[in-house]
This record gives sequence, C-alpha cells and structure tokens, in this order.
Amino acid sequence: MLFEGIKETQNTRIEKDKETENEIEMLYSFGVVLFEHTILESDNKTISISYFEPEKIYDIIIEDKKQGKLIEYINTNQLNDTFKQYFSLIKNEETSDENNDILKCTSHSIEYSL
Repeated sequence: MLFEGIKETQNTRIEKDKETENEIEMLYSFGVVLFEHTILESDNKTISISYFEPEKIYDIIIEDKKQGKLIEYINTNQLNDTFKQYFSLIKNEETSDENNDILKCTSHSIEYSL
C-alpha cells in the first residue's frame, strides 16, 4: 500500500500449531520471519523464549510467578538441549522441567513480513 510515497510493510502474526508448522517452515525458507516467541508456564514460573531472526539471537526470561521476580535472563545465539525442547513446543503442549514441574506452552507465535 502506498501512502504519500511511502510503502507500508505489513507484519503478520501466526500461532504455531500442528496445522501451521509447514507454513512456518515455508516462511523461514523465504526469509520473511522476523520474530518467534514462545511462553511456557507452570504453577511457579514463566519462561519466555524469543528469537530475533535477523540477528539470529535468543532472549530467555525466567520469572518467579509467585514473587513476580526475575530468576534469570539469558541472551544467546544458541539454545541448549533443554531450551530447544521448550522452544519446540506448540500451544497447549506440556513438558516437565528439572524439578518435575509441568510446563505448559501457552503461546508460540511467529511474526513475519510480507
């Protein structure tokens, strides 16, 4: 869309689930993915993993839900095996952490530009 000589780029968000996995792979292959984000929650904590595709960097935030405090912040260009497992979950999937707490993926979205 052109407005006063400026081209607008529309960013779109898609939730990752079984039906959209192939579409998301295609978006990555076209190089249009900007950002991927997943949120996992247990009774005690929230884990947020964000991937910024243009810089190939991950931000991981682990928060104590009961006290509302930051437990850990990690900025990395590669996930360890545990965080890879967490980041691969789709909405409503569950896994357990090192303390056997159940973590549920409450959101996994991808933002891309057309």
